[in-house]
Amino acid sequence: MTHGRNAKTGDHSRSKKGTSLLTGFSEGQEDSLESRVARLEARIEQMQEEIDRLSGVMPAHMQEALDSSGKKHPGPGKEISDTELLLNRDELVKWLEEYWPRIVKALLAAAAKNDTREVAAVLASIAAAPDIRPTWQGEIMDHPAELMEYLRSKKFRRKPPKKTVADALGLYHSEERQRAANRLPARQIANAMAGVPKLKWRTSLDRCSESPCAQRIGYKTAQYYRELFGIPEES
Repeated sequence: MTHGRNAKTGDHSRSKKGTSLLTGFSEGQEDSLESRVARLEARIEQMQEEIDRLSGVMPAHMQEALDSSGKKHPGPGKEISDTELLLNRDELVKWLEEYWPRIVKALLAAAAKNDTREVAAVLASIAAAPDIRPTWQGEIMDHPAELMEYLRSKKFRRKPPKKTVADALGLYHSEERQRAANRLPARQIANAMAGVPKLKWRTSLDRCSESPCAQRIGYKTAQYYRELFGIPEES
C-alpha cells in the first residue's frame, strides 16, 4: 500500500470516519427536530387555549382541575330563571286557552298518530307570523317533537275529571281553583313547554307545577268545558 498504510488500516480509518460523521450528523438533526416539534406542539396547545377562551369553551386542563376539586357545574335547570320560566308559562296559558276549543281535537289526533308535522301544523294555524312572533311562542313552534313526546307520555292527562273542571271554573280565587286549573290539558302543555329548549319538558313541567298559574281559565276554554261537562255558569 502507498504512504506506508496497509489495506486493513486504510479501510478501518475510512469506515470509522464515515460512520462517525454520519452518526454525528443524524444525532444533531434528531435533537433539532425533536426540539422544533416540541416547540410547535406547545404553540399549538397555546393557540387552542386562546381559541377556547374566545369561544367560551373551558380548556381541558381547567375542566379537569374543576372536576377534581369536587365542584359541580350548573345543571340544565339553572339555565332559565323562575321569573322567565313562569312568565313564558303564563303567556302560553293565555295563548292556548284562547284557541283550545279550536285546536284540541286536531292536536290530540296528531299526537295519537305520532305525527310531528301535523302537530307543528296545528300550532302554526294559531301562531303569529314569524316576523312578529314572541319568543315564548317561537320556542314551542320550533320544537314540535318535544311537544309530541310530552303529549304521548304518561305525564299528560288528555281529559280531566268533571270535578277537576268544576273546581277549575270556580268563581272565587283559591289555591284549590289554581291547582285544579293546573291539571287542565292546555295548562299542562304550557307548564311542560315553557322552559323548552333550555329545559327538558319534564323539568319544565315539574318546576312550573310547583307554582300554578293564577289566571282564571280563558273564556273560550271555560265555555268549551262547561258545554262538554254540562257545568252551569255560577252567579
